[in-house]
Amino acid sequence: MSQVLEPSQPFYFKGVRFYPTNSPVAMEMVESLEVRDDDVFVSAYLKSGTTWTQQIVSLVCADDDISEVCKVPLSERFPWLETVRSGEPVPKLLEKAPSPRLIKTHLPYHMLPQQAKDGRGKIIYCARNVKDVVVSWHNLRRMVNHLPCGTWEENFKEFITPELAYSGFWWDVIPEYWRHKDDGNMLFIKFEDMKRDLRGHVVKIATFLGRTLSDQRIDEVVANCTFSAMKENPATNFSRIPALQKAFFSKAEGSGLEFIRKGEVGDWKNWFSQEENQILETIHEEKMAGLDLTFRFE
Repeated sequence: MSQVLEPSQPFYFKGVRFYPTNSPVAMEMVESLEVRDDDVFVSAYLKSGTTWTQQIVSLVCADDDISEVCKVPLSERFPWLETVRSGEPVPKLLEKAPSPRLIKTHLPYHMLPQQAKDGRGKIIYCARNVKDVVVSWHNLRRMVNHLPCGTWEENFKEFITPELAYSGFWWDVIPEYWRHKDDGNMLFIKFEDMKRDLRGHVVKIATFLGRTLSDQRIDEVVANCTFSAMKENPATNFSRIPALQKAFFSKAEGSGLEFIRKGEVGDWKNWFSQEENQILETIHEEKMAGLDLTFRFE
């Protein structure tokens, strides 16, 4: 792949703004997707631990040599539900895919396949504190060719504006998933908790998926799911694949930016002005009122 992708325009689907990677054609097919009992959906808001959770899930579910599985690009292990791949909508491709199917999505809960919302398959949702999400999303836009990117101030303002936020307004999307945290087919986890206890979350995810792993196998999964291991692995850090670097990430050349950047808790303090922090905290307090959901911000 040598073509360099240029910025393209976002679009709206059912009142929600999406960025150009998504496909309205694929999204029209999502609700009616036939969900299998052993399907596993990994969902997260943009830049909230999706790649990390996918890596854990794929290795927990692997029956083969983990070192070999780790060489397979994550995008091949986890088709992205609301996109087109090789000219065909992913929901269509999934019809022919062998079980168990591992599926990635950034869709709000109400846009998931109806059968998944009815309890079929498994859904693992990873949430991250909103301040670090804003920063990570801004930096991704700085490096991805086809994503339009403004200044930090412009992107911040866009993020906190409901009708302009991509893939849904954070304060709508996360509470909606949280309200389903006790559904039998839902596991709700947090990025910051995984940072504190990666091994514990490998075990938690394995248990949720009905997988019994030996201590040695758990250690092997953990070793391949650390931030440093994933950053060095081109199968998870896509900006280290030369063809993808040229096609998708060339505008970041020389900047030091990578698809897997820092993976830290609290990096927002290096970006937010006092005024921006106050604005976001006011929104957060208002929108999260009444929810027993809290996040660690540092």
